Amino acid sequence: MTFAASERAALGSLLLELGSDAPTLCEGWSTRDMAVHLLVRETRPDAAAGMFLPALRGHLRSVSEQVGSRDYVDIVRAWASGPPRFSPLRFLDAQLNAGEHFIHHEDVRRAREGWEPRTFGTDDTETLLAVLRRFGARLLRGSECPVILDPDGAPSIVAVERRGVTGHGSDVVRVSGTAGELLLFCFGRTESVVTVTGDRDRIRFTSI
Repeated sequence: MTFAASERAALGSLLLELGSDAPTLCEGWSTRDMAVHLLVRETRPDAAAGMFLPALRGHLRSVSEQVGSRDYVDIVRAWASGPPRFSPLRFLDAQLNAGEHFIHHEDVRRAREGWEPRTFGTDDTETLLAVLRRFGARLLRGSECPVILDPDGAPSIVAVERRGVTGHGSDVVRVSGTAGELLLFCFGRTESVVTVTGDRDRIRFTSI
């Protein structure tokens, strides 16, 4: 089972366990809103485009309302079963959804009291590192100073470079932690366990 698939299964089980009205770390979203987002993103590309294109946001809202009117358990199970049979996403799930499923799994886990960071084996850590390398710079590109990510046990990542300053420069903010915690940090999740050295207020988070 790929990391994306295992996170899908775990998140699906958690959504069913908590029911439709539990909180998440996504402001204004309940677990129902999360489930609707996941299903629309995966099964209605015409509407999912509204996540990126302002002209289609009305269509996204309409489709989301339609999907949200369905039974909650049905919504969760439809998403947890995986992409539609003939969808290209069925073959790209491992590449496209590893970060998505991990982030949203933690959005639900960490909205409850008593959560603790998870630990991952070598293969899953490498998957998270690959996602971090792919998206870290894009998510932090608006920062006002160089930002260096220091994943545990892996080479540093120059996420943001300014005025030619690299990892050894003086005007740098360094963020250290596990690959998963750094990924959550880059996605703007305040419930991430990282150590920041430098002026954290100069970091800016940007949506993909």
